[in-house]
Amino acid sequence: MNTVVETVRSLWLPLAELRLLVPNVAIAEVINYQPLDMVHDGPEWLLGRLRWRNHELPVVSMERLLGLNAPQSGRGARISVFNTVKPNTTLPFFAAVTVGIPRLFNADADALGVSLRRDRKFPATVADCVMIDSQEVLIPDLEAIQALVEQVWRNL
Repeated sequence: MNTVVETVRSLWLPLAELRLLVPNVAIAEVINYQPLDMVHDGPEWLLGRLRWRNHELPVVSMERLLGLNAPQSGRGARISVFNTVKPNTTLPFFAAVTVGIPRLFNADADALGVSLRRDRKFPATVADCVMIDSQEVLIPDLEAIQALVEQVWRNL
């Protein structure tokens, strides 16, 4: 018997200029922003490293990974810790700087609206872009992002 999922419990993650929509299970925890340990010789989207629950995590700029300009961390900044989505990984978590507190969102066909992907060019790290309540919302390709982060992290 096949079960069709009609609604995905999701989180609306605020960034400085836009919003991300990710499945609720993708986020392990959201913590207050804290200073990061520097990483030398990494790409511009790798902001640093963070110690979290006995794990050393790469912290990334989702804006830069998604092909956008990244603002400086400011008031209300948070760090969202992502669960990885690929099995058999050496990187169980990674983190990203976000702005403010995520909110729950039930994603279904009616709420997501029309895809804007075919009208514009996005990098491979973007799975889709949709309109929700007259706001553009990016849906990141978490598997592509994880693969990129894991490859860079392994080679540091």
